[in-house]
Formats: sequence, structure tokens, C-alpha cells
Amino acid sequence: KTADEAYRAMMRGLEDRRLMGNTKRPQSQNGDSASTEKILANQSILVSGESGAGKTVTTKIILNYFAVLSRMRANDDAKYRLSKRNSNDRGSTSRRNLIKSNTSFSTMNLIGTNATDLPHDSPNEEVSIEGQVLQSNPILESFGNARTNRNDNSSRFGKYIDVRFNPTGKLAGAQIETYLLEKVRLIHIGHGERNYHIFYQFLAGATDEERKKYMLDKDTSIVDFDMLNQSGTFDRRDRVSDKDNHFEMLEAMETMGFLPETIQSLMQLVVSILFIGNMVFESSDPETGEEAYLVKDHTSVSAASLLGVPFEGLAEALTTRNIMAGAQTTVKK
Repeated sequence: KTADEAYRAMMRGLEDRRLMGNTKRPQSQNGDSASTEKILANQSILVSGESGAGKTVTTKIILNYFAVLSRMRANDDAKYRLSKRNSNDRGSTSRRNLIKSNTSFSTMNLIGTNATDLPHDSPNEEVSIEGQVLQSNPILESFGNARTNRNDNSSRFGKYIDVRFNPTGKLAGAQIETYLLEKVRLIHIGHGERNYHIFYQFLAGATDEERKKYMLDKDTSIVDFDMLNQSGTFDRRDRVSDKDNHFEMLEAMETMGFLPETIQSLMQLVVSILFIGNMVFESSDPETGEEAYLVKDHTSVSAASLLGVPFEGLAEALTTRNIMAGAQTTVKK
């Protein structure tokens, strides 16, 4: 109901703005000339609530509802264009018959043609946009949702989604303006909770070829990574398959236009983060304990390789810091 009221209010605003044309704009409360677009057309929906209240599901329902309305608008426009084109074709044929022209006249038979067969502004183009908007959810949930004590698919970030429509009410796109991720979850998860879904999904859905490419053994599992095993919780209570979600996320990335190289780079970064969580540092000076070095083993070498940097460069970046004092810079280990 809320989404429907917002959409109807937006359409009334767009219609009013169209009818107003170049007429004098209304005055805002402070007496300045206000934008009719902002006053009449823009609508906001705030989805809030405690953990487990259903904010993520509600957002998906709202986006899906907008997509359905957009398809209806696209189909209505297609039917109107078909009707108008048929009318024009019949009119042209009648005029040519009246003047008894010997010139042959070939018309396209549009009766019964699907809307997706139209050469311009077809609803199929809008479906593609709608699909991209809806398919953003599996990607965001994979990288931003996690199991908590109260919810198996809890969003650990806040987002402002700017959904845009064209003047006819058809979906034109969406943009996420704000993305606030709970970064501390990467290194510390509470008892009974999980880290972000993406880690479990990848380990469940990775092929043998991918495991070899990303330096993972065939038997490497969740329990082998400190970032995932510290809570002792590895599954989901809602019985949703991490493997299925992984493939759904990959499909969503393709729908969104991610290049294969981009997807590969993202998965490579995911695995590198897991390796980083397993790296070991030891003290260079046992007496003071002030200096440390990165132990060179399979874990740290793999992390450096996946990040595309030499081991020495990674070790230096993690064990040294630059202290600036005036014009001088001191490197401290």
C-alpha cells in the first residue's frame, strides 16, 4: 500500500508538472520559487525496524512492485503505439486506394505482434532495466548480509536507493547513494553469528578449477579460516543453501553487466581476505616486543599473490609505518 501510494503520488506530480508547463512555479515556504519537480514528483519511502523485522524483504517487495508497475506501463504504451500505427497504416492504404495509385504499398502486419517485437522503445528494453534493478539484491546481500543471533539474513549496512522513473512512469534505473558496511564484522563475529555470506557462498560453490586458481586445496573448508571459525557457527537456520546463493549472485552479476574479468577479480579479493585473516606475525625483538615481522608461509605468500603484490611489499606495508615530523619522514617498524 505504501509503495502504491508513493507511485500514484509521483504520477500525479508528473502529470501536474506536465500540465503546468512553463507557468509560474509555486512559492516555497520561504517565498522563493521552488522546483515543481521536487515538490510534486519526488517521493520517499523509509523502511526501518529492529533486527529481524523484515527490512530487507520489504525493500525487495517494494522494488519488485515498482518493476511490475513499470512493465504494465511499458505494455500499455506498446499497445497504444500498435493501435496508432495500425490506424496510420489503414489511413495510408485508404488514401492510396482513393487516388487509384499504381504504386505498390507494402505494410507491416502488426496485428497480434508481441510488444517485444517493436523496433523502438520496446518493453523488452525496460525489462532489462528492471532486471538489473532487481538483480542488485543478491549481490548486495552476498557482500553485506550475515547471520546474526536474531536473523539469518541480516543487512549489516544502510542504503539509500534512488529509484528513477521516466515521465511516463516507467522504471529508468536505480542508484545506491549510501553504503555503510559494518567493517568490524570481518575480524570479529559474535557467538552464534557468521561473517558475511560471500565467504561461505564462495567456499560452497567454488569449482575445482577455481580452487586451484585461487590457491585453495580441494578439502579446504570454512573451519580452516580464522575469520569464519571463531564463532563456531557455519550454517543458516533458515536452511538456505550457500551454494545456490553463490550461483544466484554470479547470475545477478552477469545481468548487471559485470565483465568476467571483474567477477574473477572480486572472487580473488574474497579469497585473499580469508588468507589475510590466517597470516601470522612474530616479534623481531622478544625483549621489547616493539617490532614484528610477517611469517613467510603458504598463507601469506598466497595472500600477496592474490592481491597482485610481492610478498616483501605486503610484509613492509603491514609491519612498518611512516611518521612525518616537519619535513622529515621516519620509517618505524
